[in-house]
Amino acid sequence: MRPRASEAGWADGRTGGWRTAFALLILSAHSSVRLCAQDQPLNAAALFLLFPVGARSVATGQAAAASEGRGEVVFQNPAGVASLTSSEFALHTSALAAGPTTAITAFFPRRGIGVFGATFYLADYGTQPNVDSNGVEIGQNSSRNLALLATFAAPLTSGISLGVSYKLIQFRVDCSGGGCLNVPSGEGVTHALDVGGQFTVGADHELRIGVALRNLGFPLQVNNKDQADPLPTRLTVGAIYKLQLRPVSEDSSENRFDVRMLADVESPLRQTGNPDVRVGVDVGYQELVRVRGGYAFQRAGLSGPSLGVGLKTGAIGVDLAQLFLTGTDLITNGSTFLSFRVVF
Repeated sequence: MRPRASEAGWADGRTGGWRTAFALLILSAHSSVRLCAQDQPLNAAALFLLFPVGARSVATGQAAAASEGRGEVVFQNPAGVASLTSSEFALHTSALAAGPTTAITAFFPRRGIGVFGATFYLADYGTQPNVDSNGVEIGQNSSRNLALLATFAAPLTSGISLGVSYKLIQFRVDCSGGGCLNVPSGEGVTHALDVGGQFTVGADHELRIGVALRNLGFPLQVNNKDQADPLPTRLTVGAIYKLQLRPVSEDSSENRFDVRMLADVESPLRQTGNPDVRVGVDVGYQELVRVRGGYAFQRAGLSGPSLGVGLKTGAIGVDLAQLFLTGTDLITNGSTFLSFRVVF
């Protein structure tokens, strides 16, 4: 039986501090890896796949399984990109306590076929010094997670869409100089799929339902087969309801403010317990100005409120969001998420 992370002693300052400890937790694929000490074990190797990505979804409490029309929804439900009518390029960044994350997405709709897309996602835990018992630096180590996604989504009818993403997932630790016995170098690569669907209800398609199964794939093996851990496979069911408010002018029913109410329920596959619940609200005028808020009730230490805004002018859109979490050391409280996108 593999020891618990707290028993392994990896937070010792001689191996570069807690960031190195976090990387080593994933490298050794311990069954008791945690996001915070009070939570139940996640039993997952590629924990970075659970980090929130995209300012729009973060602002609405990470409820996005039924969202559509933007590339960032690919991280929650690949079916959501099926409604894209223009090509889109986007950059998403955030600052976690474990290190910065960066995601680049590109999507290209083809009339009569569907939407093709590619995504690059990096969680960089940085370079840390290896020091001896006297505090003298004797080496360095660096660690990172990487995911490459290839996505295809298409509408089957005016109210039903399906999507799938193939994922190539990598975790890597490099060490040079002294102290590498405590920070062993290693690399693990695995493969996974995200599959999802969405459908609308109502004469005006005001209610949209989304279902997604994410991170369905092979265990991530770094050292040997006995230490390969399963991916964090998640089943999510979500809904978004759009309520049109009074028109700005009587002669134009399109120029309206609207309120979008979102809710997701997510649970680990083949595990029992209370599911994660996420709720959010998005208020604004068309896509020009949006104000968002939400709350995530999650077991993984990522519970708390979130706020955000979105602005769009012409082909350029910018979204900002902040998380205010209460039970994790991996995401700094008040972390800012930024998304920038261009349609063409």
